[in-house]
Amino acid sequence: MKRIFRFFRTNLRLGLRIIKTGIAVTVCIAVSSLLHLNQPFIAVIATVISMGKSIDLSVKAGKNKMAGVIIGSAVGTLFAAILPGNAGLCGIGVILSLYLCHLFHLESAGVLSSFSFAAVMFGAAQSAPLEYALPCLGAALLGIAVAVLVNLTVMPPNHAVEIKKAHAELNTRTAAAIKNATARKAVGSKAVAEEIEALLRTLRLYASEAKILRWNDEEVSCISASIPLYQLVLDELKAVEAMELTEDREPSEEILTVYRYHIKRMQELFQRTLKSQDT
Repeated sequence: MKRIFRFFRTNLRLGLRIIKTGIAVTVCIAVSSLLHLNQPFIAVIATVISMGKSIDLSVKAGKNKMAGVIIGSAVGTLFAAILPGNAGLCGIGVILSLYLCHLFHLESAGVLSSFSFAAVMFGAAQSAPLEYALPCLGAALLGIAVAVLVNLTVMPPNHAVEIKKAHAELNTRTAAAIKNATARKAVGSKAVAEEIEALLRTLRLYASEAKILRWNDEEVSCISASIPLYQLVLDELKAVEAMELTEDREPSEEILTVYRYHIKRMQELFQRTLKSQDT
């Protein structure tokens, strides 16, 4: 029952990134209307694709995507001038757009570059390629810019707080697992491993932010330094779990000696993690 509740709490929560994407789309459409842009659909697509998980990643990805959009629109204009909407040219154009993004190390820009190429290639059949490409380019650039600005200004992600929450959850899970191991019950090492991985993911996001956007380096550094200790505790938990001891069956003295060693070892390691938090 607890696992089911945890699944719904984790997977059905309306994340901040989803909310910010909706805000960015609203702003994007409003600005497109004010500027009388005829391509709000392209702007919306660019906004959704460009909403990053962290501020720094969003800014870096935004720069790459802007360059990718320019590449895709330029290739689309060139190919549309030859024969708009042609199947063979579309395939070659997408290949060229993706290759140029790869050549210039524009990570994550390939999708939006290909989309910009296709938008120009198919839309240019109704007007001159350049006349259609420029509004497409402007709309896409607007969408990227709005996504980055919303991520910067509206409820910017505070990864330090998320790290503290993940660390507290890891503490709770580890303590519960050690208690179960001591009582010869189902250990639940998998839950501890998942919490360690969740904490590592949040730490990586925090580390990806620009220095100016990080203000809890000392505290986060202490939590980060405790990860190897938690991993050692996890190793001990797995060792006990592999012994498959139960409350009902009394093992031999040799097995009990090994079991007590692992229990003592994991308790000592866990105490070290707690002490590292106090320093």
